[in-house]
Amino acid sequence: MNRLFSHFEEGFLNLLITSMTLLVFIEVIARFFFNTGFLWIQELTLTICAWFVLFGMSYGVKVGAHIGVDAFVTKLPKGGRKIAGLIATTICLIYCVMFLKGSWDYLLKMYEVGIPMEDLDLPNLLIKNLDPDFAWDTLRIDVEEPAVPLWLSQSILILGFGLLFLRFFELFIAIVKNKTEGFTLADEAEDSMHLVDTVKEALGLDEDNKAEADKRQNVIQSPNDKDEK
Repeated sequence: MNRLFSHFEEGFLNLLITSMTLLVFIEVIARFFFNTGFLWIQELTLTICAWFVLFGMSYGVKVGAHIGVDAFVTKLPKGGRKIAGLIATTICLIYCVMFLKGSWDYLLKMYEVGIPMEDLDLPNLLIKNLDPDFAWDTLRIDVEEPAVPLWLSQSILILGFGLLFLRFFELFIAIVKNKTEGFTLADEAEDSMHLVDTVKEALGLDEDNKAEADKRQNVIQSPNDKDEK
């Protein structure tokens, strides 16, 4: 089940970032080459970006992609690192609860008022099959002006922070059971050096550098050989 959900997370995030990239590409081409644009693309891109960030932050905790400062924690003994990890995860859990409460109140108000998005409408094929009373009373969709309701597009606030809470809770339990000492953080320096090595290998620069080093070594050795003679 966990593996299936992991595949879903990765696939959904890939879908979001790909869609956002294509939409921005289309908007740029339309503006610079055809002197036109689409208002709905801008709003949809911002919405997808928000979904990508808020959905991806829990995935970042899972795979250790977040950046943190652990210079102090790494110098602590094992017991100290465990206590620091428990304190940090507890603070993160409280943070998630606060945002969940605020997001729920905000989305509930948006739902009660029925505020729609400005430029993003629902497809006519979907609207014509909806009962007008059901559409408004349940979904807060006006069939005469079928804009996407704001509560629906921003529901990722609840979903994102809910998933983030679960990730931090899983991490808290793992620290209690001594399965880990704390957060797994990304190492930008190590990742950058790995990327540099990968690029060099792809471009064949490592072989060139090695050949240049061998050449320099031979030049250095030649005078020494003459001196020995």
